Amino acid sequence: MGMAESGIEQIGVAEVVVGLVPASHDAQTLEAAISRIVEFTPPVKAVLIHPPYSANGAYPPYTGTQWRLVANPQLAQDPSSLAQSLGDSFRVIFDLTQRLGGRACAIIASDLSTVTSEWVPLLLQPIVEEQFDLVAPCYARHPFEGLINRAIVYPLIRALYGKRVRNPLGPDFGISSTLVERLATTPTRRVHPIASLATEAATSGLKICQSHLGPRIFPPMDWTNLSSLLAQVLGALFLDVERYAPHWQRARDSQPIPEFGHPTFVAGPEGAVDVTRLIESFQLGARNLPEVWGMILPPSTLVELRRLAKHDAAGFRMPDETWARIVYDFALGHRVRAINRDQMLRAITPIYLGWVASYALELDNMAPEAVEQRLEMLCVAFEHTKSYLVSRWRWPDRFNP
Repeated sequence: MGMAESGIEQIGVAEVVVGLVPASHDAQTLEAAISRIVEFTPPVKAVLIHPPYSANGAYPPYTGTQWRLVANPQLAQDPSSLAQSLGDSFRVIFDLTQRLGGRACAIIASDLSTVTSEWVPLLLQPIVEEQFDLVAPCYARHPFEGLINRAIVYPLIRALYGKRVRNPLGPDFGISSTLVERLATTPTRRVHPIASLATEAATSGLKICQSHLGPRIFPPMDWTNLSSLLAQVLGALFLDVERYAPHWQRARDSQPIPEFGHPTFVAGPEGAVDVTRLIESFQLGARNLPEVWGMILPPSTLVELRRLAKHDAAGFRMPDETWARIVYDFALGHRVRAINRDQMLRAITPIYLGWVASYALELDNMAPEAVEQRLEMLCVAFEHTKSYLVSRWRWPDRFNP
């Protein structure tokens, strides 16, 4: 019997479970984060599950009255297969929550140096005290952090499922036992525990809210592996678009959701994005990928992209409706398997970089509040363009070149 198993057996039952899934197993950072977390004294019996401090599984010194700490070597993030490794870690925490009879679990997968003692109550109290089923995070971040979420994930989830969940992929969540059970009973091949949390909650009529956690340290963008990251993120999202199609075709408009904590803004650093390089990457894609794009996008969009590729920074703007239709077209291409799915998802990378360039040029010298308004405009464009996806989804052949 492993240490995690024996620890769980000794505990018996717990009201809430907190799982740490750090990006790195730096013992000092992990120990410091655990010390901050246990500063919060929960009103109920709580278990904190974390990776071992070291290879020999050194056990933390803490033995408080309400907290029980359990080391589990299965909790980890693998940057080369982030979606898979995070999914596996979430399932481990879900399983332990069920075995302990927990009413709720919180999962923290951000850089642990960011975590404060307030994160746990912000993620768990709405569930324990107000019967919410999913607590998604809101972060204080500058305009060029979390760009895949800003460009694709948030607008897409909001438009399709009608809930304004700012960070549908977290990665830090509070989750009720009801939602844990729903995800646990779904075949793993059909559902990704992170990508599907917000969609499962929204389509099941469960109660969703979000908590403002303050600043979060984002891992630096690895531009060399961006195609791989986009393929992992979009692959999981688009499988859900297919799975929940009967629901999102009926959903109308979007609704705000309750919020806890206090929103804060962070100004972006000067020169956060090299616009010239982004435009060159887009232009290279326009030269090298016309056949692949032609299997996914309708002729009118291809003409628009060719026209855009002729511009330098002075005139480079990608309209929101164009970008929304492109994301929807890729979701449809994923469904009909126009070409190999991985190859297809990677082909969106240059277009995404073009969107980032256009966004960066628009945001030049904007105040943080104006950035939020800009993001709202993009989301509204996804909502207005949703009818395009519904039509293509129902009659894909009618739009094919």
